[in-house]
Amino acid sequence: MAVSNRLELSHPGIENKISAKMMDILPMMILFLDAKGNVSFVNKRLLELTGYEEKDISDKQWFDVLVPDQFKSESRSIWDKFISDEIDSIENLEIPLLKRDGTDIFVRWNAVSFADDGIFKGIIISGEDITQQKLSQWELEESELLFRNVVEFSPSSIALLDSSYIPIYFNRKFTETFGYTLEDVLEMGKWWEFADSDPHRRKSIFDSWCSNPSSSWDERSNVHKKECKISCKDGSVKDIKLNFAKITDDKIILLFNNITEMKAAQKAFFLDELRLEALVELNQFTGSMTNDILNFSLEKAVELTESKVGYIAFINEDNATTSVYSWSEKSMELCKVQNITTEFNVGEMGLWGESIRQRRPVITNDYWREHSFKKGLPEGHVDIRNHLGIPIFYNDKIVMIAGVGNKDSDYNSSDIRQITLLMQGTWELIQRKQSEEQIKAYAEELARNNKELESLDRMKDEFMANITHELKTPLIPIKGYSELLFEGHLGALDKDQIKSVGVILQNAKRLHKLIDSLLYMQNIYSGNIQYHLDSIDIVNVLDKVIDDLLYMRSEKGPVVNKEYILSLPFLCGNVTYLEQVFSHILENALKFTSHEGSITIIVLQEGNKIHVVVRDTGIGIPKDEIQHIFKRFYQMDGSLTRRYGGNGLGLYLCKSIVEAHGGSIWATSEEGKGTEIHVLLPAIKEENI
Repeated sequence: MAVSNRLELSHPGIENKISAKMMDILPMMILFLDAKGNVSFVNKRLLELTGYEEKDISDKQWFDVLVPDQFKSESRSIWDKFISDEIDSIENLEIPLLKRDGTDIFVRWNAVSFADDGIFKGIIISGEDITQQKLSQWELEESELLFRNVVEFSPSSIALLDSSYIPIYFNRKFTETFGYTLEDVLEMGKWWEFADSDPHRRKSIFDSWCSNPSSSWDERSNVHKKECKISCKDGSVKDIKLNFAKITDDKIILLFNNITEMKAAQKAFFLDELRLEALVELNQFTGSMTNDILNFSLEKAVELTESKVGYIAFINEDNATTSVYSWSEKSMELCKVQNITTEFNVGEMGLWGESIRQRRPVITNDYWREHSFKKGLPEGHVDIRNHLGIPIFYNDKIVMIAGVGNKDSDYNSSDIRQITLLMQGTWELIQRKQSEEQIKAYAEELARNNKELESLDRMKDEFMANITHELKTPLIPIKGYSELLFEGHLGALDKDQIKSVGVILQNAKRLHKLIDSLLYMQNIYSGNIQYHLDSIDIVNVLDKVIDDLLYMRSEKGPVVNKEYILSLPFLCGNVTYLEQVFSHILENALKFTSHEGSITIIVLQEGNKIHVVVRDTGIGIPKDEIQHIFKRFYQMDGSLTRRYGGNGLGLYLCKSIVEAHGGSIWATSEEGKGTEIHVLLPAIKEENI
């Protein structure tokens, strides 16, 4: 070796002459190896750190005792170099030291060989415990690796620049988002020129990068935030929120957060608000002309889609022609066409008619390209770069189309949604307006008809009042003389004469009852009816009605049964009107019950009410007819009317009289088995009698 660091001993046994005490107070470990590699001396520090006793180590090969298995080969190689005089010293060699308990400590070793008269005698080794230092180093390396992974797999795009603004690192997300690699971006300023199309925004951001902390950089936060648009390698444009900061004097970190979807959502929300505001405003156009409604809607459609021009057209009933009804204001400013055509045949329309033919929205973002449906534009027409056509349906039929054009960017599904919803609302408003106009016209016509009906009703009331009076006047003497004849006061009559006079008298009474019913009905409508109330025994009323009906009956009829309970309370009512009620009910029972059947009159007391039931075994009433039988002039069947007679007033009058007495009336029936008419009337309390 050119320069020897070997320690020459002036006389043998120098290790015995070096003070052991001095070695023991040193902070590092001291180890002497003889020429054979056996331990000839260790200091106290080594024994403390390893847990060995001196006898465990002395005169033993240090490779076998102190060196872990995985480092023995390296240690022997170094020993061989010392013996061969290839080396005479080493510095800062890091080899673990094996402790007595089998664990390791990390040691940084320094060694120098010593000789006597030029003959190799061994090595003096010093060692420093670097276990904690090593552990800290590994923890730091692990943290650095973790940090690298965090950055590499961050959901944000991250770029690191040097002091010359040269990119030195892009994480995965950066390349995924923008498509660029370090090879694509050699210098950030050049990249930014085509990455951000806005020169003013580009200059503002780049100047911020290049500014020093004493000017635009805030030393307290040292972080700047910007929003910008970035052109990607594939040509798409993304909205970005950019955070950048100087992390050292020569390093700048940039964090790009892709906010394209958030911006799109914000824009969609904003457009939804605009559309809802437009619909609210539309609903205030209810008194406006249709043309005003369409012009407003069209301008809003142009605004919502950020277009320059637009139109609205209606599809005619034959679905073969369309009429352009409205153009946007900007369209009319730009259009220089003379003698504008408004009527078009759907089959002959150009590319703008595709939405009708395909019955769906059609986007044409490359309107300038050649297309088989294009018919060319007339001279002076607005130049069209892109176009969106929307058909509006009503009952699965296209009724209207709306089109917009010349948006700065491409049309998309959001534009379709906005126009469709707006125009659907517009069509519904137009329909509602037309319906309101029709309803208004109908209401006016109905009012006129009602006025005529009221006049006719008054005429009818006057006629009914006059005719009933005129009928009743001659009826009174007919009925009176018939009674005299029937009772024999005007001379004796034979059997046939009595029967004939009885028929006259019976029909006179029927006619009298019909006239009374008509008069009662007129009094109900005029409000002139008055009830003179008395205490009434319901049994007496029923018996009188039954006797009168049976007395006048000229032929055999159904059996009439009575089921009265004893000691019934009195009613407060009008005898004449209540007799009419039960007379009508019993007449119907007799009319619709065959002579083999029966009629039963039941009277019950239910609390403070009297319940009268008239039950017959007649033809019955269909279920769907029961709810109508108490209506005025209602009759179940014309054929029944012809067979059994009647005018449809009887039960209506019964209901009116019963309810005027504070009671209720209803019917139950089974067709072919019979009917029950129920009358419930309030009784007089005993303390009020």
